Amino acid sequence: MKCLKKCLYNGRIFDGKKILENGYLLIKDNIVEEIGTGEDLPLADVYYDVKGSLIMPGLVDLHSDAAERCIEMRPGVFFDKRFALLNLDVRLAASGVTSFFHAVSFGEEKTDVRDRAVSEALVEKVKELDLKKEFKINHYIHFRYEVSSETGTPSLKKFLTGDCLDLVSFMDHTPGQGQFRDMEEYKKFYCANYGISHDEAEENASEKQDGSKKAYKRIAEVAHVLKNKNIPLMSHDDDTADKIDLLKELGISASEFPVTEEAAKYACDSGLGVFMGAPNLLRGKSSNGHLNAAKTVEMGICTGLLSDYYPESLLQAPFRAIKEMDISEEKALALVTSGPGKFLPENSCMGMLRPDLPADFIIVNDGSDYIRVKETWVGGKRVYR
Repeated sequence: MKCLKKCLYNGRIFDGKKILENGYLLIKDNIVEEIGTGEDLPLADVYYDVKGSLIMPGLVDLHSDAAERCIEMRPGVFFDKRFALLNLDVRLAASGVTSFFHAVSFGEEKTDVRDRAVSEALVEKVKELDLKKEFKINHYIHFRYEVSSETGTPSLKKFLTGDCLDLVSFMDHTPGQGQFRDMEEYKKFYCANYGISHDEAEENASEKQDGSKKAYKRIAEVAHVLKNKNIPLMSHDDDTADKIDLLKELGISASEFPVTEEAAKYACDSGLGVFMGAPNLLRGKSSNGHLNAAKTVEMGICTGLLSDYYPESLLQAPFRAIKEMDISEEKALALVTSGPGKFLPENSCMGMLRPDLPADFIIVNDGSDYIRVKETWVGGKRVYR
């Protein structure tokens, strides 16, 4: 069968680095063949007039636990994983996300949806549906390793053997540091989000505190294995420069959701990527009273934004930054495209529009208060309109 050449024209194009006015995008089969500007269009079989809209790379979301919330809509109320994932996939396509990393937690067995068996089944189902090509967009696995628990290690080894992991982060939810410097905040968060009792939250906290004492010897061994596998490694909820130094020695390349300005700035100065929450930027504050994402953008130390728990926030956040902060359009749009994409192995090229790269892009209407996705294309095929 002949591969049709498709030319999208009469729009602005952001290629991951710069804006091209009055641009055109030529795609053949599943890749980008040419990007240019002007009225003289290349030969194509089909032409699409985007009527002044913005064409940009599909969004790259390195961290979202949205699948957990689609499976367990209320505490103890579970839905079939395939049903939840396929519906989430449509939602992501409509949100402009073309590369989505499911942040699946291991080592937090006191919460039903993060029970080891449930988490393993989620990873396996994502990989199964991806292999069967049932998804509209690209799905990946971000393995969240809770350092205060030993139970995540068997799962990590299992999935490493099967080449199921695309990204790993170390998270430490031990009360007294990181995200939960205050014990009462820890209890409040777990009771509200996972439907456990105050006593269960207290028991969980005690176990984490005991487990964290011997955690770093164990994760040093894990980090060594990950480095040999060329799997990107991040840290989670960093709060001090000392913690950044410790984790950098283990091979992390980025800090996600640093909770203090000190940690975020030190991570950036140390050559690490700094990833903040898009919901944080969109709301103008952290849900836990931690570092304001907008501040890191204004300081120029934010590498990229992550949807965390709300995929629809990812596209809105850079446009909010463009309107309200002293940041160029190119730098703002890179926060959700090439910024996260650069953190991944060099051969991924996510978040970029370049000749010979996969034609993963979106067409958006950037002229209203809230940005609307008009079309989403993955691998040269339109998957949402």
